[in-house]
Amino acid sequence: MQRKEVINLLNIETGQFEGKKVTLKNGLIVAKEDAILDQQESFVLPGLIDSHCHITLGYGSLFTAAGVTSVRNTAGSFYLLAPFFEEDRSVSLPHVYTTDRMIDGVPGLWGETSVGALATTSANVAVEEVKRQADLGASFIKVYGRLERRVMEAVVVEANRQGLEVSADLLGSTDVDARVAAKIGVRFLEHNSGVLQSLIPGWHCLLSEAEDAKLLQDGLEDDALATLCDELIKSNVVLVPTLSLFAQGSQSFKWKTFQTMIGNADRGLREHWNNLRPHINQQKQERLFLLTAKITKAYHQAGGQLLAGTDTPAGIDTFPGQLLHRELELLVQCGLKPLEALQAATITPSRLFKFERELKVGQVADYIVVKENPLESISNTQTIQTIVKGGKQYTQEELVKEAVEIGKNYDENWHLEKEKVFIKEIHQYHPQLQ
Repeated sequence: MQRKEVINLLNIETGQFEGKKVTLKNGLIVAKEDAILDQQESFVLPGLIDSHCHITLGYGSLFTAAGVTSVRNTAGSFYLLAPFFEEDRSVSLPHVYTTDRMIDGVPGLWGETSVGALATTSANVAVEEVKRQADLGASFIKVYGRLERRVMEAVVVEANRQGLEVSADLLGSTDVDARVAAKIGVRFLEHNSGVLQSLIPGWHCLLSEAEDAKLLQDGLEDDALATLCDELIKSNVVLVPTLSLFAQGSQSFKWKTFQTMIGNADRGLREHWNNLRPHINQQKQERLFLLTAKITKAYHQAGGQLLAGTDTPAGIDTFPGQLLHRELELLVQCGLKPLEALQAATITPSRLFKFERELKVGQVADYIVVKENPLESISNTQTIQTIVKGGKQYTQEELVKEAVEIGKNYDENWHLEKEKVFIKEIHQYHPQLQ
């Protein structure tokens, strides 16, 4: 079925809104022509991309309801994400660019080897895991903070041989910092991680409150930070700050949602966050937020590449989809112009990950219609009127209700059955990876 719409479309490269008549067919933009707008009461943006999250079917539609039409899933399981890739799945779910389970050291920060993480000190085992994930169709490889340097080096070599890039969360690392990670070929540093270890020897995120406060009390030295930024940029390192993750765990920078949830769409998430809340140290989170913001500002000023991500639903109150709008606000506070912040959530990840989500002819018709101009105030991305995903128009209310219905079918029992299938296949085909 074909239809035509006249829209006030943001040219995400130039920062100009342009009248366009777009022709949509089978979820794609098949034609785009200049058009005269009778009125400019709304503004159209490409669908947003959250470049660091952990998605499941139970709240997938909540991302789309907030205008996030694509996500980069930074560790999970193909067995649990499989329905996202089925042709008969609802078009309303976000496009997913994903790795499989993370590769960590021993003891793993998330415990022993499981469906979500491999904990190992063996380079050979880690290399076999990379091969397994490449065969599954992983888009990249994720390494975690307790992985030893020699094992991480082997992972990067094999990933590159498989045509995959490596992403690292080094917050808990005592063996690899940002400088070392860049040297061995890690491309993406999640949470700006490893930078603090490079500049403040002895720091890592698992320190006690007293130790953390003592090491971070003097902050970061500007010249040393600038020098490190230049080194990382020369190595083509991309930073994913996830400022909103740390802000939500603090007292001073916490943010409330702009979109009311309907029914029980986020009940499980709220229970999870409430259980976690007593274990969140707000002082540590606030220090980490302020330093992450300083790193983000310095990297941007030096010309480094940044991506907008949230780590939803990690931490607390990291609301699916909605928190990306908070991330945009925080990026602007770090010195990015509103257009640059939007580019960090649209055109930049689209090109890095080959998403083709720039609303060009032949690409998927994913866009959001907002009531106010986000170039005047980045918070205007929150004035969502409608969402178009795969050429189909939705209201936020429809998508939230859909999340409730999907959650009924993909509950805890479904997850447990999928984990059993994973364990069986690992035992049968990859016993060394158990």
